[in-house]
Amino acid sequence: NHSAKEYSGPSVLSWQLDGRKAIRLPIPAYKCYKGGTVTVTITVDNSGNVIKAKINTLLSTEDECLRNFAINAAMLSRFSASASANPKQIGEIVYQFLAQ
Repeated sequence: NHSAKEYSGPSVLSWQLDGRKAIRLPIPAYKCYKGGTVTVTITVDNSGNVIKAKINTLLSTEDECLRNFAINAAMLSRFSASASANPKQIGEIVYQFLAQ
């Protein structure tokens, strides 16, 4: 009898987006059994919405499950608005997933 479990995680290790504050950095539940670090390169518009998220493959675990949850979390993240920032400002969020 194998019951499905919801796991807590990941924890956000760090984020970087010049001149902006994080308004929301969600920590979603994930159903992956391995652990590892995933670095996501984000593109943020002037309103603070993440409009694109891509895995930095050189700095991330190869686990597809963890990568998918990191992308989903990154796309739900929100930063402070900035009328003077590049309309496609680049930054990153680093997630640390704990093995289950």
